[in-house]
Amino acid sequence: MSTNEERREAAKRKLEERLERDRQQARRRKIVIASVSAVVVVAVVATATTLIVKKVLDDREAARWTACSYQDQPSRFDQLPKTVPPEVPADQKAQAQAYLDEMRAGESKQKTSPKPADKQLKEGTANLVLETNQGTIPITLDHASAPCNTGAVITLASDGFYNDTPCHRMTNSQALAVLQCGDPTGTGAGGPGWSSPDEPPTDLKPVGGTDPMSGGGAVVYPRGTVAIANSNNPQSGQADTGSSQFFLVIKDSELAPSYSVVGTVDEAGLAVLDKIAKNGITPGPSGSAEDGRPKEPVTIETATVS
Repeated sequence: MSTNEERREAAKRKLEERLERDRQQARRRKIVIASVSAVVVVAVVATATTLIVKKVLDDREAARWTACSYQDQPSRFDQLPKTVPPEVPADQKAQAQAYLDEMRAGESKQKTSPKPADKQLKEGTANLVLETNQGTIPITLDHASAPCNTGAVITLASDGFYNDTPCHRMTNSQALAVLQCGDPTGTGAGGPGWSSPDEPPTDLKPVGGTDPMSGGGAVVYPRGTVAIANSNNPQSGQADTGSSQFFLVIKDSELAPSYSVVGTVDEAGLAVLDKIAKNGITPGPSGSAEDGRPKEPVTIETATVS
C-alpha cells in the first residue's frame, strides 16, 4: 500500500504531465495563429499590390487616349436649289446651271461611314498607303498631332470609304500648292455623314502676314503635310467642320493655322505629287489656271492602313 509520500509524488507527476500537455497545446495554438496571420498578411499585401499595379497600368492606359466628339453633318446636297435662282444675272446663268448639273451628278456617288470611336489614341504612328492611278502615295499618320482627326482617317480608310474616290481639286499658286482628296462625290460637298472636331496645329512657323480667308495670321504648312480640309467660318462662328476630305501639300504653303495636321507624305509619295502637279490644272468655276481639277484625273483606287 502506497505511503502518503508516494501518493503526493504520483499526484505531482500527474499535475506536471497535465501542465506539460497544456503548454504543448498552447504552443500549437500559437503556431497555427502565427501561420494563419502570415497567410492573411501575404494575401492583404498581394491584394494591395495588385490594386496599386492595376491603377498604375489603368492610369498609363488612360493617358494614351483622348475623348473625341464626332457630330452628325447634314448633306450639303439637300441645300441645293432645284433650278438656277431667278436672281442670278443672265450672263451667269449658264455657269450656274453647269455647277448645279455637276453637283447633281456627284450626289449619286455619296457614301456614308460609321462614326469613329469616341476615344482615340494620342501617341504613336500608323501607315496609310494611297494606291492611285498616278502612283503609290505612302503616308505616315501621327496620332499625337491630331488624335481625333487621325483616328477618323484611319476609320474611314479601314471602312473602305476612300476606295475608288477622286482627288477633285488642285491649287498651284505661289503661296498655296495642294491636292485635295477624300470626297466620293468629287464636288467638294461630300462627306461621310459626320464631322470631326478642330485640332489646330500649334507648332507651324508664322508667315508674318494675314491670311485672306480667316483674317488671322498665316503659317507655313511644310511640303508633304497631310491636313484635314474644313469649311470653318470664324466670322459666323462656324467650326468643327472637318470630316473625310484632306489635302496633301505639294510645296510649302501659307494658310491659317486652322487645319488639323494628321501626317506627312513619305518621300516616294512626294515624287507622285510632283508628277500630278506637273501635269497641270483644268480651271474651275473661277477660271483661274491656278485652281481647279487635276488635268490628269487622280483616283484613289485603294486606301489601306497598317
